[in-house]
Order: sequence, then structure tokens, then C-alpha cells
Amino acid sequence: MGLLTLVEDRPTPPCVYNARVYFCATVAAFCAVMIGYDSAFIGGTIALTSFKDEFNWSKYSTDEALLISENIVSLYQAGAFFGALGAYAAGHYLGRKVGLQLFSGIFVLGVGLMLGANGDRGLGLIYGGRVLAGIGVGGASNLTPIYISELAPPAIRGRLVGLYEMGWQVGGVVGFWINVSPTLL
Repeated sequence: MGLLTLVEDRPTPPCVYNARVYFCATVAAFCAVMIGYDSAFIGGTIALTSFKDEFNWSKYSTDEALLISENIVSLYQAGAFFGALGAYAAGHYLGRKVGLQLFSGIFVLGVGLMLGANGDRGLGLIYGGRVLAGIGVGGASNLTPIYISELAPPAIRGRLVGLYEMGWQVGGVVGFWINVSPTLL
């Protein structure tokens, strides 16, 4: 028995092991990419000189700057908490697929708010965007593994749910290197 040999405990027709199952699981695993990316990039973003200059960081005392940094990071976690709580209801009443679409849309809305933030508008858009992005991530992080495991045949279920974890790590690496890359130029 090889490493990639499928182990069947019941007769499953070979036609269920097709590209569509892998494609659907890969698309769903992109929810993990957004989780990894958003978790990894924010620490480096707050430390960037361009971010500090844009939001006039020099006007804050050390304690105030630390409090703002803590709020930016913590609001994401708070949003994720409430998104995780709402994931059950969304998955149960709307279905896993529609629930994932809903939480992905909330995440995109949060990212849009953060992109719209600048020194003139203040940090409020970043705060609101972090909460919405956290809600999206919290819900998606609960629904994605369930959705993938429901669409996967038993013999390849672990492999496909593993795509979720790989997506998380890929997103984290991308988020980290996006912040490091300006220092390399």
C-alpha cells in the first residue's frame, strides 16, 4: 500500500473521485488563506513606518500607541469570536455553502473599510474593518472544514480537509512577506 493509495471501507464508485471534488475543496480552502493572511499581515503593518506616518503616530505617547495597536489586533479577535458563534446558525439555517458566502462577503466588506482608511479619516475605519473581517474569519473558520468534509468521499476526506490547513499557512506566509518586501527594496 503506497502513501497515496485510497483505502475504501465500503464500495464507492470511482466516478466520485473526480476533479470537481478537489476543485470545490480547494476553493473552500481559500477561506483559510484569508484567515492566515489577515492574521499575519497586521502585526507587520502596524510596525511599518509608512503606516505610522500616515496616521501621525508621533502625536501619541508610547502608552497611547500601544493601546491603539492592541485595539487594532484585539478587535479582529473579538469579531472572530462573534463570527464563530454565528457560524452554527448560518450553517444550519442557510447551509454551509451559503454560510461561507455570507461570511466571505462580510470579510470583504471589512477589508474594504480597512483599505479606505487614511490619516484624514482616522483609525475608525480600521477598527470597524477589523471587527467585520474578524466576523468573516470566525464564521468561515468554522464552516470551511465542515463543508469540505461533507463534500469529500471518505477515502480522501482527510486529504481534502488538509487543504484547509495548507491554505491557512500559505496565507500566513503571503501576509508576512508582503510586509517584509518593502524593507528589501
